[in-house]
Amino acid sequence: MIHGSGPLDRNENISGQKLNIFNTLAHHLAREGIASLRYDKRGCGKSSGDYYTATHMDLVEDAIKCLGTLEQLVNCKKNEIFILGHSEGTIIAAQMSVRQPSIAGIILLCPFVQDMETILYNQAKHIQQAINNLKGIKGVIYRLISKLMGNQVASQKKLIKKLKSSSAPTIRYWFRKIPANWLRELLKIDPHGIFKQVTRPTLLIGGEKDIQCDPDDVGHIAKLTEGTVEAHIIKDLTHILRVDKQQSSIFRYTALIKKPVAPVIPNLAIHWLKKMGSENNCC
Repeated sequence: MIHGSGPLDRNENISGQKLNIFNTLAHHLAREGIASLRYDKRGCGKSSGDYYTATHMDLVEDAIKCLGTLEQLVNCKKNEIFILGHSEGTIIAAQMSVRQPSIAGIILLCPFVQDMETILYNQAKHIQQAINNLKGIKGVIYRLISKLMGNQVASQKKLIKKLKSSSAPTIRYWFRKIPANWLRELLKIDPHGIFKQVTRPTLLIGGEKDIQCDPDDVGHIAKLTEGTVEAHIIKDLTHILRVDKQQSSIFRYTALIKKPVAPVIPNLAIHWLKKMGSENNCC
């Protein structure tokens, strides 16, 4: 299981934000007799290394090394291994499938095919709109902060400009430490070109209310890849894999993480894995 962006542990948790995505999926899979491997991202949880100086390709290599470890297990057959990625993990999983043809297939949760700069600008537009619509004292505070920092889109442009003009492994931006190596490299990758090289069976799952990765990208990826594809866009599903009946907003995440991961996610994954297993005599 390959994480999304951020200093995440094996369950996609960080301090103050317990998504508990991968452990939830792992338990559902285990009940169906499907084993899984989770790991803490480098420099996070119990892993060694430095999260802030790592590049995107470092994270790809880390995932490939974990795959190599998995392949060495006595009861694990190379042609029965599937890769599951969430958010940034989807583009890592796609790259792994190109480099490691023994992979049986990939499961992509909230995938993206737009370039990262476009994604960052779209996210900034959403955040600014959400700030403008916030009600009560919370809205007043956020709008005051927004005035001090400037419009979210303008602020995002400044950050990207600063990244591109720097070669430092990390930078400071509005009191935040940014893993510049990682983000600078992510801005350069070509998701469109990567997905065109994918030939393995693929399960695509997007969220109708995903405000971080455009759900329309699911259809675009399905047309790009060469392997067999099963694609779903789940009604009311958000980027953090919770269902939200209300209007999409990043400010809803705090409330949403108190809800369980949408059962449709493990159900679709298990059904697809069993179908792949019956077709290939595995799982």
